[in-house]
Amino acid sequence: MQAEPSPPSSLSKRHAKIVLLTVGILFVSVLLMRGDRSLWLARVITLIETLVLSGFAPMFYLMAGAGYGHLIRKWIPTKQMQWCIELGFGLTLLLSLTHLMGILGLLNSATAWVSVGIGLILFLPRLIGKQASVDDGLTLLHVVIMCGMLLALVMACNPPGILWGSEYGGFDALSYHLQLPREWIDQGRIWPSEHNVYSFLPGYIENAYTHIALMMGGMQHDGGRGAISAQLLSALMLILSAACLGEMTRSVCQKLMPDADQLLAGRIAIALTFGTPWLLVVGTLAYNETAVVLLGTSALCMAMRSDIAVWKRAIICGFIVGGACSCKPTALFLLAPSIGIVLLACSPRKQWIVATLGCVALGAITISPWLIRNTLATGNPVFPQIHTTFGNGHWTDAQHALYASAHTFDGSLIDRIRLLVLPDNNGMDHVSSFRGLTNAQWALTPLLGLIGLLSLLIGRRTRVAGAATLLALGIPILAWVMLTHLQSRFLIPLSVLLIPLGSLAVVRITNAPVREAVAKVICIFAVMWSIGLALVQAGGNPFMLLHIGPSYSLGSVRYSSLDELPWTGALNTLTEYDETVYLLGDATPFYLTGDVRYNTVYDHWLIEDAIQSSPATPSDWTQHLRDQGIDVVVVSFSEINRYASSGWLPPSLQPQQLMQWIDSLGQPIHVWSTPSGTPLRAAFRISEDQP
Repeated sequence: MQAEPSPPSSLSKRHAKIVLLTVGILFVSVLLMRGDRSLWLARVITLIETLVLSGFAPMFYLMAGAGYGHLIRKWIPTKQMQWCIELGFGLTLLLSLTHLMGILGLLNSATAWVSVGIGLILFLPRLIGKQASVDDGLTLLHVVIMCGMLLALVMACNPPGILWGSEYGGFDALSYHLQLPREWIDQGRIWPSEHNVYSFLPGYIENAYTHIALMMGGMQHDGGRGAISAQLLSALMLILSAACLGEMTRSVCQKLMPDADQLLAGRIAIALTFGTPWLLVVGTLAYNETAVVLLGTSALCMAMRSDIAVWKRAIICGFIVGGACSCKPTALFLLAPSIGIVLLACSPRKQWIVATLGCVALGAITISPWLIRNTLATGNPVFPQIHTTFGNGHWTDAQHALYASAHTFDGSLIDRIRLLVLPDNNGMDHVSSFRGLTNAQWALTPLLGLIGLLSLLIGRRTRVAGAATLLALGIPILAWVMLTHLQSRFLIPLSVLLIPLGSLAVVRITNAPVREAVAKVICIFAVMWSIGLALVQAGGNPFMLLHIGPSYSLGSVRYSSLDELPWTGALNTLTEYDETVYLLGDATPFYLTGDVRYNTVYDHWLIEDAIQSSPATPSDWTQHLRDQGIDVVVVSFSEINRYASSGWLPPSLQPQQLMQWIDSLGQPIHVWSTPSGTPLRAAFRISEDQP
């Protein structure tokens, strides 16, 4: 009979928790001193308030996902990676349910709470039950992990649009990751919109942002808390990804290197997750990559469970991978092959056909609601892709050509392979220059992963596993080289393999003191790398708006001059709520509170209709816009110039004619300029007395 833990052991655990709590408080306190220290107390108070008031909805959503995962508990006979598999299955199920309710027009505040509530009820047994711990001792790596986790939470509490430099202030979040949920809530249905091509992506994470915002009263409710909640969902998924990677790495270490330090391997994997800056970047923005990492790790955990029937593993893996592809379609060729290879490697050869068919079939079924939705909307299930086979939809050939050129790398095969590790000489900065695994935001992870892979290939007992891993990494890398426009961020799904490999590389060191020392140095250095990158954001003042939040960009703060506000906040102040604003060039309308018309550069521009009605007389375009209900036009000179230099403007939109029309609008109601005086954008009210 196993003895109960002794009082001294329990006391040491309590002390460990106190130490971690103290370190966490000190770390956050010092972190928030960055920039204007006079705002330190306001930042601390706002951070606590934000984590509570904006964090409950995403936390409930993930807990509900874990609750739905209990439905397959009987299929997982032991606790080895059990919670990771359940979480991946349950979260995919909840995401699919959210999407289905959304496209049927059934997703509202009531159904959002009911669907999450059911999952929470299913989660209660785990919440109440006592979970066994395999990692009770306090080490320096626990402190490092705590700092990495808190860094992710703090950075996620910043208002969207401030971070990160590599993402141009989260441009994609403001143009569609957050904007589309806002539109779907307004229209009462999740459905593609012809003015935003990204609405034709599966969008399961954007659906989840919609779900969470409805639980909180709206995306812009209470000063935009819904937007912070979306970022916190991403951060919480990053934290869960780290925990899953740690669990999976311990299991792999136990299987391949039973004599190695399995607990240390798991801790290193968790630390490396937070010490991979790319994961911190996407994990603190309202992006979709962290969902791919979390679901990919969960699917890998199931694929490796050779003690479970092959057909069960195939079904669960296919379902979870289908969920990952529904969050970000590039997972189809950057993640799915890795899962398939691991599944086959851990299955008898005679059952490979069953495994392949089961995995592919369930994956296809999982993504089918998106395919059906797009077919009904455009006739093309994968719009805007493969238009030559499935049809153009509402786009012209020119639009398809523009979209393809913007998402294709023009270079030889040698150039493509070279950019995996070498810089692009045409890049303007480090992010655009280093397109592959040598980007600084990958830090040490690819190098450690490569060392770990070589160690598996060299070892006699691990050679077969190393060969399978090489194939699981090689196929996605080849797909990245051949099928994408070579962006470093697209390689993020590889982290589910690179991080465990890096951990295994360290624990293979046979000398225990050396192994411990190397592990500490690597993990501290990696997390410090992420911290350093975070602290140089926004000109070295990343928390400058933490105490204000999204209200600053919404315009609902005190100001002495409109120039103190960002252009969205100023425009909200200048216009009446019932006025309709047309953004000419800008595609980031998230913070605008009234009715707004806009389009991405690839979609049809509203001004094109005006040009077609009177191509030779720009002054007549104004009346056409009035007839469309437009009250205010905001012209983004910077974006239009960028599109013109890239050759992305519609053929009918000639810059010289456009300037003639702008001159006919009279005096702008406001002009936003650079510090040197160069106009960035201007707002014009096109009332009836305008020519």
